[in-house]
Amino acid sequence: MYFHTPKHVYLTYFNDEIVALNLKKDQYIILSKELSEILGLILNNKFELVSGKYQLSISNCEKVILPSNFYDNLKYFQEIDILCKHTFNYPNSKFINKKKPSAGASNVDWKIEYGDLDKKVSKWLVLEAYYSLIKVYFILKVFGFYSLIKVIKRKNNSKFQKRNLKEFNILVTALNRACFYYPVRTKCLEWSAALAMLALKRRWKCNIEIGVQNLPFVAHAWVKSNGKVIADTENLPKTLSVILSEPF
Repeated sequence: MYFHTPKHVYLTYFNDEIVALNLKKDQYIILSKELSEILGLILNNKFELVSGKYQLSISNCEKVILPSNFYDNLKYFQEIDILCKHTFNYPNSKFINKKKPSAGASNVDWKIEYGDLDKKVSKWLVLEAYYSLIKVYFILKVFGFYSLIKVIKRKNNSKFQKRNLKEFNILVTALNRACFYYPVRTKCLEWSAALAMLALKRRWKCNIEIGVQNLPFVAHAWVKSNGKVIADTENLPKTLSVILSEPF
């Protein structure tokens, strides 16, 4: 049997510590190095239930010995909704991204480029971008973060094509202009989700991504297509650990 994370929970490593994102609670949790090691052990191994206690399967038992606080931590992970309370007969499919140690981002100073207000773009495209912003804010306010990501994930069931940065820049200009008229200050998450929706509607292949670091804690969202970050700092996926990348 195997332990899984819930569908609304995403995990990544930043250096040796796991960062968990719970979309239903719109909450990040940073685990200590010790807890991260135990959670990695739980998610990456097969277990057997013997006399009411979990044991590593025979193929693994010679490699890893369960720590004395295994059950307390297992219960803790289930209580804070990082682990499902039931087991599965197949391995956990979510890969926990563990990359080389990083110093992180010294400053994620994201802002809308208001110079785009001088660029020519269709008024209808600006209006469409404005509607996309309204949709993103409505979903977040009424249904929550998890529902927004589910809406984006549903877009991956059609044929999509790769587009170059020049084509994306037209959408970026329209969205930035729509943000100028929008009554609420647009943050990176709402901006990225709106841009992803505009592109996915056209069947342009792209992902909304969220990157994190632990100390000091930083979370930032952007859109990536064809291996390139759109209208943001290019090295974000290297300085931050990507915890969410949807829908592809």
